[in-house]
Amino acid sequence: MDIASLDLNLLKALDALLAEPSVSGAAHRLGLSQPAASAALARLRHVLGDPLLVRRGNAMVRTARAEELKPRVSALLDEIARTFAPVDAFDPVTSTRRFRILANDYATLVMLTPLAASLRQRAPGIVLEILPFDRRFEERFAAREVDLAVGDADSLRGHRHMQRLFTEHYLSLVRADHPRLGRGRVTLNAFLAEDHALVSNRGCVPGVVDKPLAALGRSRRVVLTFPHFLVAPAVVARTDLVMTVPECIARGYAESHALRLFKPPVDAAPFDVAFAWPARSVADPAMQWMRRQVEDTAEVLRQQCLSKH
Repeated sequence: MDIASLDLNLLKALDALLAEPSVSGAAHRLGLSQPAASAALARLRHVLGDPLLVRRGNAMVRTARAEELKPRVSALLDEIARTFAPVDAFDPVTSTRRFRILANDYATLVMLTPLAASLRQRAPGIVLEILPFDRRFEERFAAREVDLAVGDADSLRGHRHMQRLFTEHYLSLVRADHPRLGRGRVTLNAFLAEDHALVSNRGCVPGVVDKPLAALGRSRRVVLTFPHFLVAPAVVARTDLVMTVPECIARGYAESHALRLFKPPVDAAPFDVAFAWPARSVADPAMQWMRRQVEDTAEVLRQQCLSKH
């Protein structure tokens, strides 16, 4: 096949058609009408000698040939973007670039809140969109839907462009005037004599201290669960409940809500915080800058709330 006879704009159309579950979705992504996207699909079918998308029930599904082409087309477009990317063309002071970041509850609260505050000072025109973490983040990268993913290292494991930022430990917290745990060393028996609260979006599932407790033949009583960390300090400050949460969250809430922190009387396994980015961003000056901002934020956190480890 003579590549000179091809319209290389079809690559972009092919990428969209392979990423979207419908021709109308691909048309929206490309900024085209649906008839124009359908015409592009017809041309691609002719050039490649394959239907690419076939109807199955009410949905369009990719053929085996389309599945094979999907990562290759994405990689080709990334390479083209890197080839023609302007050098040193990013100025954070004047930029109005939009960055879309996938993040879990912890990362949003601990990492991205201070990052957003810093960006307001250093790059006031930048728009930051924080979206719920998605374990299909690599697909979202390939579809050019998001720019970064931040979370625990296990959730990002296996991705080629991933960096560990720091190791997070756990602390338990109670209100400062707790009638039994307000002062002094907290023993395991005293810890287990209290009722506990747990952050879990699936209800009463094992938390970080339950596995080491089970190894000792012990257990705690969890009487309250909620799906995110934001309500944790208010709950603890107004009740006698005990919570065990990541250290950065615990230290951030202790002073403002009059809470007492202590090391849980069992070994709660720490976890690594990490972030990942798509291959296409390696040569993008704006993404290089944003990755440095994430790294700088992590360094501040290490100094502020993790320096004892």
